[in-house]
Amino acid sequence: MIPAIPQWRDEQVPHWGGPCPRPVKCCKGLHTPVQRATNQKQWGSLPAPCGQRPHPARVDDALRSGTLASPRDRLLAAELLRISPAAAVAVKERDSFTARVVEDALAEGIAQFLDLGCGFVSSSATCRALAETMSADSRPQLVLVDNDAEVDDYNRAWLDRFPLRDRLSAHAVRGNCFAVDTMLNELSAAQRLDLDRPVCVLLVDLLHYFERGRSPKSIIHRLTARLPPGSWIAITHLTNQPLRPGLSPSERAALRDGTARWCRAYERCVPPHPRVCGPATFADWLTDLELVPHDEITSQACWPGPDTTRHPCPPFTLAAVGRVPSTTTPPSGTPRSARASVRAAARDMLAGVLADSGETRESFAESIGYPSSQLDQVLNSRARVTPELAHAVARRYDCDALTLLTLQDHAELAAATARREQTAIPAGSAPAAHRHPLRVDIDESASAVEVLRAVHTATGLNSGAFADTLGYNRTTIAKTLSGHRVLTAAVADSIAWHYGVDAADLLARQARAQLAALEDRDRRTRAADTPPA
Repeated sequence: MIPAIPQWRDEQVPHWGGPCPRPVKCCKGLHTPVQRATNQKQWGSLPAPCGQRPHPARVDDALRSGTLASPRDRLLAAELLRISPAAAVAVKERDSFTARVVEDALAEGIAQFLDLGCGFVSSSATCRALAETMSADSRPQLVLVDNDAEVDDYNRAWLDRFPLRDRLSAHAVRGNCFAVDTMLNELSAAQRLDLDRPVCVLLVDLLHYFERGRSPKSIIHRLTARLPPGSWIAITHLTNQPLRPGLSPSERAALRDGTARWCRAYERCVPPHPRVCGPATFADWLTDLELVPHDEITSQACWPGPDTTRHPCPPFTLAAVGRVPSTTTPPSGTPRSARASVRAAARDMLAGVLADSGETRESFAESIGYPSSQLDQVLNSRARVTPELAHAVARRYDCDALTLLTLQDHAELAAATARREQTAIPAGSAPAAHRHPLRVDIDESASAVEVLRAVHTATGLNSGAFADTLGYNRTTIAKTLSGHRVLTAAVADSIAWHYGVDAADLLARQARAQLAALEDRDRRTRAADTPPA
């Protein structure tokens, strides 16, 4: 006989750890941390989860007002909403983040997606985004992995009825997402993934379920070591610390306490249970990756832009998307990232300003209104100097923001040129445009986007052929032409090589425009804060 469903309340029993409410015990392999850690190392032969406890996938469904949750799942969802009314909004923000990542990955030419800890496919933001954004002549591949037997059975049945299965190759697999090496071997052998082509791996709200005592950094490191260069890894993680500086002590305490209650409530679910990490720890996990698009961590609601959350409340989630670099260590074999030398000049200039100020890193970050964790990333050569950081430093200290950005742009341009020359096609087969550079009249005040449009017009090519000539994804070039994507050093180098345009000048024009926009924003803010006479 199944016991009656209790009326749960925050901070009250029952939580995980007591006896299984089912007369025949169904979850022996989940009751000790050692057993759970062992399970997380195995790809197959997973223990059956407890059938009498809430499950995270079904709780998510309840937060979405779905129909797959049990009464116990709905009770827990109601408790989470009492702890934080923003819980349902957070689920929508997670879906929106996933959709943006999928769209941008497709624009980069990535056509393989591995959704780990996917949950129910009927509410999968990955599947929905692929169905909405894929073109008629493309057939992306999607692999959905979850360790819950009920979720996997549902996903297989749903995909069998999926109306777009002829255009989207989608497969559901039951397995442990944390057994990275075995998982990739199995998926490659079954021809579910081609590990010679880039893959977009989605670790969305998954790593905070990694069993205590094991570092999620090992998961990211193994993925980075196994995936081909150019692959993307999207990561979100629960935190109890804000990213924006200046949050009052009472708000910080409220976020900590609310997140602790949130995690405590989730202990009614089958384990493992969510745990938090701070921004500095999260940033340390990402050292093997090149973060895109701005080399900084942010929140899932704000990616790809910097975090702007003024009043974070649980579940407040850190987010980052990293690209697997062409090499994870410099040829010399030194442990320092190969990106360090590229960013050395800008980093040294910023470090010099910090040294001249006589402040600690924390007080320096506070004075310029920039997250301390992100400043640490730049000073440790793990992230690039953003226009926002350069502007903030220049506004507070004696520093030329344009020089700071230009130093970095020139270094990245030199690195992009070196990479191109290493893989260049034979000189005899170089495009005609490279042998005969374009003659384009460019006004001194023209922006980088306007110059790029002028070059595009002068070629007489349509946007697709123009992108093909440059060797970049058509959507990427289209977004750059429209001003919706930042011009990277690699694209600037390609334009310069094919059409004889000054790449350094292009990047300088872009930097000036970015700083001018930030200065204009400051002027509008000051005008709005100034009371009328």
